[in-house]
Amino acid sequence: MGKDRKEQERIGTRVVRTARVLPSGAGTPLVPPLVQSVAFDYGSMAEQDAIFANERPGWVYGRYGTPTTAALERALADLDGVEDAVCFVSGMAAIATLFGVVIAEGGRIVAQEDTYGATRAMLERFAVERTADVAFVDPTNLEAIERALTERKTALLYVESISNPLLRVTDVSALADRAHAAGTLLCVDATFATPVLYRPAGLGADLVLHSLTKYINGHGDVMGGSVGGTTAEVAKLRERVMSDGAYLPPHEAWLTIRGMRTLELRVSRQCAGAHALATHLAGHPKVARVFYPGLPSHPQHQLACDQYGERGGGVVTFALTDDTREAAYRFLDALEVAASATTVGDLFTEVLHPATASHRRIDPAERARMGITDGTVRVSVGIEDPYDIVADIDQALEKV
Repeated sequence: MGKDRKEQERIGTRVVRTARVLPSGAGTPLVPPLVQSVAFDYGSMAEQDAIFANERPGWVYGRYGTPTTAALERALADLDGVEDAVCFVSGMAAIATLFGVVIAEGGRIVAQEDTYGATRAMLERFAVERTADVAFVDPTNLEAIERALTERKTALLYVESISNPLLRVTDVSALADRAHAAGTLLCVDATFATPVLYRPAGLGADLVLHSLTKYINGHGDVMGGSVGGTTAEVAKLRERVMSDGAYLPPHEAWLTIRGMRTLELRVSRQCAGAHALATHLAGHPKVARVFYPGLPSHPQHQLACDQYGERGGGVVTFALTDDTREAAYRFLDALEVAASATTVGDLFTEVLHPATASHRRIDPAERARMGITDGTVRVSVGIEDPYDIVADIDQALEKV
């Protein structure tokens, strides 16, 4: 297949075909092999020396790279439309490495204020422990973004494609214009969107980050993270992960490739289920507010349609009318089909209480200011029948 034809492949085809081994004429396996070995042998010391010196391709030690993890990295780079990608043992390891490189170079970070709780807590800790220059800003306020980027030289603007848990949608193209005008790199955490909804690099993002634990793998049995971008930027991260020991092992990479094959099927089903749930909850008497980009009531609904098409993602967040922790706990305890679990993107529906879990370490007053109240609940919709998901949420709401 020629390059032009390959570039025209739709995402449903790309996720199935990417990472396959090129035909050799000798019975090539359709599934890339799992190379579990930590160490590799060489025909001569000269050959080993050339590989260590990066003068020729090859493998020397599992912490420096493996054929299986490299296959996943090539696949992710292909799906995200970037030059290269590097994988980590978790999404937070990817984020920590990225921030660590920026901070080590003396760079300032401007980050989305309502980002994932662990991400925000990490930046707050780095500001204290490493005296890092960090500023938090509302990414939907472009004037505030411009001020933050220009008041001091900024190395990195970090945002989420769909924020966790309030599901704000960031205008990547507009943010990229402002970041580049200020000489700043833009990194988009695209975990909630995945390459199925859009590719941030195509809208100007310099770096694209994923928690592979979530939708990319999608089966709740692997942790991993990745960052993709230019060859030069990825090389900095790869050098750091080699020394820090946070590189993704081959078995986890192999399972992630396997899970990734059904990404488009899963995300399409999850988006449909999430839209059905959000529409139902919008009229529920025990729900005060629904956060879902696919609803016309969402502040960035038109932007979501422009960036993602007709799909609004697989996560629905809502606030209970009884906006208390006790009410949220009663709701969670009453669930029968959905699991009360602290992740997203799996095959099964999972419900989380942000104030207890993902945003537990954020100051309560700051949580409330951002809109993450004690009665806020996040639902990651699975691939179960949407009717059963809605019915389970309904019966749990009756207990509130």
